[in-house]
Amino acid sequence: MIFYAPDCTSKHDSYTLSEAESKHCIKVLRNKVGNEIEIINGKGWQFLCKIVADHHKRCEVQIIKKTQHNRPSNELHIAMAIPKSSDRLEWFMEKATEIGIHRLSLINCEHSERTTFNEKRLQKITISALKQSKRYHLPIIEGPIPFDEFIKLNPKGFIGHCNMDDKIRANKMKETMAFLIGPEGDFSIQEIQKAMNSGYISVKLSENRLRTETAALSAVIYLSDLV
Repeated sequence: MIFYAPDCTSKHDSYTLSEAESKHCIKVLRNKVGNEIEIINGKGWQFLCKIVADHHKRCEVQIIKKTQHNRPSNELHIAMAIPKSSDRLEWFMEKATEIGIHRLSLINCEHSERTTFNEKRLQKITISALKQSKRYHLPIIEGPIPFDEFIKLNPKGFIGHCNMDDKIRANKMKETMAFLIGPEGDFSIQEIQKAMNSGYISVKLSENRLRTETAALSAVIYLSDLV
């Protein structure tokens, strides 16, 4: 089983798990002194550890092996409007983390129905998915960011929208760049034009009209082959 310890570093030779992780390790999974567990810090480090004190609030471990996993040089970055349902955003981030997203930028658009999200709740779900999928770098979650500001910070990328413009098929993407996904009501004509004028390429993700979170996950799947 993998446990999350964001402040554990390569300088540590021993470590005490947080109260929540200690409870899960000792009371739920019934680990004992001498059992080996794995710790990740979300920053690329993996630690093989041996339990030396099996307290359910302060589980202490000795680190016996340290492994560093480098972050990929090309980033899988999705920028999406916040879905109107929190459950849909949480579902997306759980699955996207398992597949390999590195960064999620939540953007506010002209047709956005929701402009805020529960950051702590989304981070908790992301950490759980990170442990489950045995990844070593916690995805960055940022926002909400106004659409225009995001375009200024990220002047090139891909954009999925419902207009009948010339589009490339998703399987024709040749590099990883930020991928813009709009709200249920789609981007406005002005937003699409701003993105295109900046350097964004229109992409066709499906023959069907997709929900925001479905379109975003489709983009993750296509881009994951390029990382």
